[in-house]
Amino acid sequence: MKFELNLQHRNIPDEVLIKDLQRVARKLNKKSITQDEYSAHGQYNASTIVRRFKTWRNSIESAGLEKHVSLKVVAEEILLEDLRRVASVLQKQSVTREQYDELGHHASNTYEHHFNTWNNALEKAGLQKNLERNIRDEQLFENLEEVWITLGRQPKNIEMRRPLSKYSNVTYGARFGSWNKALEKFIEYVNTDVPRASTPLVVANTNNMAANGRKEPESTNQSRQSTIKSGTHKTKREISLRLRFLVMRRDTFKCKNCGRSPATDQTIVLHVDHIKAWANGGETVLENLQTLCSKCNIGKSNLANELSEK
Repeated sequence: MKFELNLQHRNIPDEVLIKDLQRVARKLNKKSITQDEYSAHGQYNASTIVRRFKTWRNSIESAGLEKHVSLKVVAEEILLEDLRRVASVLQKQSVTREQYDELGHHASNTYEHHFNTWNNALEKAGLQKNLERNIRDEQLFENLEEVWITLGRQPKNIEMRRPLSKYSNVTYGARFGSWNKALEKFIEYVNTDVPRASTPLVVANTNNMAANGRKEPESTNQSRQSTIKSGTHKTKREISLRLRFLVMRRDTFKCKNCGRSPATDQTIVLHVDHIKAWANGGETVLENLQTLCSKCNIGKSNLANELSEK
């Protein structure tokens, strides 16, 4: 099962974007709107509109709205002052985009539009540059997976903010070139090396401790004997990030037993579990995995223990 990306906002006609700008202005009863105001009330992403019309001022003009007089000059000092304020609150010499999105009065991507890069904004504010390069791609993918599971669908870039997301859409854009490219890289990552029932044989390591003159503990011996009885495994017991996500997506991010989902109840925690237990010969492949909430998964484990004791 190949996982494919749902393309977002790439083929929307200019007039549709313009009408939505006008709609937000009417809703706010204003003759002009800022990017932050549009991000809060718009149907699309402010960055989508900026890319389409090159600048926010061009977007406003195309929609027949009034330009902000001396907007950039006034806004830059306001933005820099708020950046310094957040640094003071955190008692730090630098601020990440995620920290600013949590504590700031504006959106971190607003700084990107005004100063080209986040580090340029930090430098102009007299703060130290932020080294986000230390974040590994796998950390960004894992965070994106958690957001996707919580929402039960493909996230929009404006949704990548705390407390839902550890990292902002700007962080993903800076790393991969754009939000859509970040999604494409995530899909490529998820679709790579996913084990299925036809996975080539990988012989399990069943070292004989007795051959080395050591007595094997009874619990270890029982576990090993169980594996031997069920046949040599073709896969490892651990479920990878890639496979975990594909199983949950196939199961529509809902518990297969009770139907509950984090999308409708944020207290729900989803697990991926073997249908046929790995200890009984079940493989770690898509066909032998299912999505269960933590409560149902614990209930299944308790039932299995009761049956084994009889």
